Amino acid sequence: MLKKYFIAISLLSLLSVKAQTPITIYAADMPVASLLTVRDSVLVNLTNSIGTMDPTVAGPNFNLDYSFLTYTSQQFETFDAPATFSSPFNLLFNVFNTSYGKENKSFTSIPGVPITGAYDFFKVSSTLFKQTGSGFFVNGTPLPFLYSSADVVYKFPMNYLNQDSCDYKFGLPIPTLGYYGQKGHRVNVVDGWGTLTTPEGVFQTLRIKSTIATIDTIYLSSFSLGSNVPRPLKTEYKWFASGKKIPVLEIDVTGGVNTIKYFNPSMVGIYENTTKQFNMAVFPNPFLNDFSLTYTLPSTTNVKIVLMDVVGKIVARVSDQIEALGTHQLFINKNEFNLSAGVYFLKLEANNYKEIKKIVVAKY
Repeated sequence: MLKKYFIAISLLSLLSVKAQTPITIYAADMPVASLLTVRDSVLVNLTNSIGTMDPTVAGPNFNLDYSFLTYTSQQFETFDAPATFSSPFNLLFNVFNTSYGKENKSFTSIPGVPITGAYDFFKVSSTLFKQTGSGFFVNGTPLPFLYSSADVVYKFPMNYLNQDSCDYKFGLPIPTLGYYGQKGHRVNVVDGWGTLTTPEGVFQTLRIKSTIATIDTIYLSSFSLGSNVPRPLKTEYKWFASGKKIPVLEIDVTGGVNTIKYFNPSMVGIYENTTKQFNMAVFPNPFLNDFSLTYTLPSTTNVKIVLMDVVGKIVARVSDQIEALGTHQLFINKNEFNLSAGVYFLKLEANNYKEIKKIVVAKY
């Protein structure tokens, strides 16, 4: 009897150890943007207050409760496929050197440099997640440029106690102004793992702390004057959960100012693609009960049409058959596929191309 008791205790101990094992984050847990199909998209909540919580707290098997966070605004983080890049960005960034592009919504303006917006480009491999370039909008004119040394944001697989660092650098001449460049030093430490609670749920997470020291280089040709301007040290605290694409919680601290973003699972999914290979058209849209789908095929081929929800899950298979070249029309009734009110996406695949169209089922 005593032997059975000790066996039971040992099994419970083993299960407890297993339950407390830290997760690993892989490249597959990052955002995805397919070549010719969709843009990945995630909704995030924003605020600037963490109350009395200390973001430096980490270590093994933590249990952190940020459920009190209240967002003051929301925004979509959208990851654009290379095929969607407009000119002149597509002259430098393509499917060979870029996984996706993303608007930099946290870009900080530079005194004396009329940069009104920024767009960043990233490459994801099985071992690295790095920023390879950017595009600035100067007086409304887009200026794309490659980093001379990439910013390695993450290394994979990401495990507890991993450490790495990198030095990144870029510079570009700016018409009628002079020159703007930047160099930075990033240090990453995976300093904790455990349970994190936010207003959006409970997550098993891996925490990475990044410290970034940055120096701007500015030269104004009209004054023949240049200078190096150190920026305030930036510290990023990020909690990753498997398969969530972005951190479920991120706290950025720059010069004592907090910026907080936390993952909102209510809107994770896909966007319409901008390629018009089949000239898909839906009418009416939004619709109450029925809509018509028209599309044009450049040749006779097998055509697959599916309906997906906002996270990309197939909810109905509309068609899968050989169709002749020319224009086709389908009439679809929501009751046929048990569609409730909300947003869906129609995906048409043929000849190794895909086109996606957003549809909205309206409420009565």
